Amino acid sequence: MRFIMVLLALLSGVAWAAPSSVAILQYHHIGDDTPRVTSVTAEELEAHFAWLKDNNFTVLSLAEIQRRFDSGEPVPEYTAAITIDDGWRNVYREGLEVFKKYEYPFTIFVNPKLMREASSQYMSWEQLRELQKYGAHIANHSNSHWHMTWRYENESEEVWRERVLADVLDAQEEIDKHLGEQPRHLAYPYGEYDVALETMLAEHGFIAFGQHSGPWTPYSPKTAIPRFPASAQYANLETLATKLKSLGLPLVAAEPKEMLVSSDNLTPSFRVEIASTDDFNLNQMNCFAGSDVLQPRWDGNTFHVQLRKELPIGRSRVNCTVPSVSEKGRFYWYSHPFIRADQRGRWPD
Repeated sequence: MRFIMVLLALLSGVAWAAPSSVAILQYHHIGDDTPRVTSVTAEELEAHFAWLKDNNFTVLSLAEIQRRFDSGEPVPEYTAAITIDDGWRNVYREGLEVFKKYEYPFTIFVNPKLMREASSQYMSWEQLRELQKYGAHIANHSNSHWHMTWRYENESEEVWRERVLADVLDAQEEIDKHLGEQPRHLAYPYGEYDVALETMLAEHGFIAFGQHSGPWTPYSPKTAIPRFPASAQYANLETLATKLKSLGLPLVAAEPKEMLVSSDNLTPSFRVEIASTDDFNLNQMNCFAGSDVLQPRWDGNTFHVQLRKELPIGRSRVNCTVPSVSEKGRFYWYSHPFIRADQRGRWPD
């Protein structure tokens, strides 16, 4: 799809227009007695929903966005989607009245095995069915919220694939059995994926969502769709509003494709090719690796970023932003995820 769009724009000679962009909000807990790093209060959640309404945002389901992107149909200028990971019971307890009030479509990604093993902590199928009345779609978060890319010691790729595929398909079967057939959407636990996992999911009709930030566009890889965290310090509407209005770069390719880097690769680099640079000044792009501000090096429509400070063990991401020329006050946003493993090839949750 993205290559066809680029070709048509070049052949027609029409000035480049920013691609349709959707900001996906990612939540976990709703409450004031849970870890703040993954929590919003009910008051904060309602403030977010009220802001969307007051600022004329269209909130669409993930399935509707996917349908429009697949068909080439545009989405409204300001469009958002709402996702909630894990299916914690406090989402029902603290969020129900907010969901009833606004009736926005939203997706809850659940782990059926954890629902069975820790039923007091997670929503029941009955509660999820009730939330469906107020806009909820229920989707796959794996069966037990594990590091899906980890291979066991001496495990072959074939055995790993069989194990992971069974986990995903068993979870999907249980979701569909209890709630009716749901879209094949999966949120990676911890936002972790690799090329082998992406390929397997695509072969079985899934689209998949990460935890690197940025808007979803028709150019986004269907098995590495970004989302914006909206909990803790990210719940602040002053900064969240900028993300909700952001634009996605017209991505053609990004390297490396794998998130994982070895323990001795302290300062990795990445390169990103985009379809057009017509709507921004190349010199105004900044990339942020923690507190370090990096200037990308451009070669035509491709930019290269070299990290200077050592990546910590675990998950990191580098965010690149640049102001749009045509859409005043809006920024293009791209996020590149990394995982730096320890010497055992592992990292913390």
